[in-house]
Amino acid sequence: MVWWWFSAGPTIFLLEALVQNTGAYIAGIFEQTFHLYAYESEITWIGDWTLFYWGWWIAWAPFVGMFIARVSRGRTIREFVVGVLFVPVGFTFLWMTVFGDTAIHLILFEGVSSLGDAVQEDESKALFAFFEQLPFTTIFSTIATLLVVTFFVTSSDSGSLVVDMLTSGGKGQSPLWQRIFWAIVEGVVAAALLFAGGLYALRAATISSALPFTFIMLLMCLGLYKAVRLETVKKLTIKEAWTRSTFSGSGTSKLSWKQRISTLVRHPKKKEVLEFLQNRAKPALEEVAEELRKKNLSPEVQTGEDGRVWILVPQGDEDDFFYSVRPRSYEPPAFILDDTREDRLDKLKFYRAEVHLREGGQDYDIMGLGKDEIINDVIDQYERHLAFLQTIR
Repeated sequence: MVWWWFSAGPTIFLLEALVQNTGAYIAGIFEQTFHLYAYESEITWIGDWTLFYWGWWIAWAPFVGMFIARVSRGRTIREFVVGVLFVPVGFTFLWMTVFGDTAIHLILFEGVSSLGDAVQEDESKALFAFFEQLPFTTIFSTIATLLVVTFFVTSSDSGSLVVDMLTSGGKGQSPLWQRIFWAIVEGVVAAALLFAGGLYALRAATISSALPFTFIMLLMCLGLYKAVRLETVKKLTIKEAWTRSTFSGSGTSKLSWKQRISTLVRHPKKKEVLEFLQNRAKPALEEVAEELRKKNLSPEVQTGEDGRVWILVPQGDEDDFFYSVRPRSYEPPAFILDDTREDRLDKLKFYRAEVHLREGGQDYDIMGLGKDEIINDVIDQYERHLAFLQTIR
């Protein structure tokens, strides 16, 4: 809908308006943020709308935040910020420009003054009054109605999902009746507020519920800062990057330089990697666990459904040590790929036995290493983990 009007409407005017609106927003964002109309007592905009939207988004933060975090699992902070903040902001600039400036163009340059009168009379009908000035009125009015309904339904559904998760102790799966119950409760509360005092009662309830959560959000920001700082400290603790040369100088099954070259250009299949995990990586982890038990520790060695193996060493009240080896698939490199059909590409996929710690993947492969080399790598990572714990104490 947006792109159709952008191309079929006053495109040059909209392009100019998009650039000018974006510049005006960037130039005035700080001034408008701190502008509270302190010297203009008759202005009510700040109280009626700006403050309302401030409270509105803070009240929605627990629902939207947890929902987006759930669907963004595995993304980096940079990807999360770009996908959640910058992309929607850019689309909002485009949306507001196409709709708003098309209406302005109709009023200023085409003399459709009735559109402005309709907005002043009833804001809720303004969109449909705008459609009446454009072709395909019935079609776009129907699409707009469906979009509004979809927006409210999906918003309520995501809110019900998050409330259901919170009341279930964070479980992803809960009884269907429980989610239906919370969806009905949300609808009843919203309907009661609208029936009791209309939109103003809804605004007042939103702002009053958002105010106490503001302090919780400040504590969450502090927690996020501490978490990012701890991750930075741990990365600094691990000073040396992993290379296969680390394992080539000692041990009973050390790799020669010819074996290392062979390993670099070899592309094992999933079955081979899974056999390596069960026949070599898991016994290595079990030997480490057995030795740690002699030192009065309680390590656990387990196997996942996808074949991954891991060892967990509890550290009391501090962060536990976690070392996992997982099979991860990759597309074949171009120098061995002569057929780019999708089915052929899937057959040529190769796998790596990659190491993962509690903070995520370490981007190195231990496929082909001997048991002693794997044990040495586990001990190296455990030693770095203990150094990290010592740093943050």
